[in-house]
Amino acid sequence: MLRGVNKKIIEINNVEGGYFDRVLFFISEDKKSEPDSVLNRQAEKYVSESCALKYKRSLLSSDTARIIIKMAASAGIGLAIGMYFL
Repeated sequence: MLRGVNKKIIEINNVEGGYFDRVLFFISEDKKSEPDSVLNRQAEKYVSESCALKYKRSLLSSDTARIIIKMAASAGIGLAIGMYFL
């Protein structure tokens, strides 16, 4: 909890990825004078690049990689058996 502190905060709701409902950004003292549009754009950029992509990458790296490896191994075994009977 913050008491007696003057902070500028940006709140982003409906964050993609499924884990978080909202993200709060506490603006640095030296960036407080920046226009709100610039701060909001930077916050949206950070959320879209960091949160959502990490979630999507974790799904891609675990499930999809296993399926690709199994398919490649099956194709290799099929090729080896086919070459044996030629």
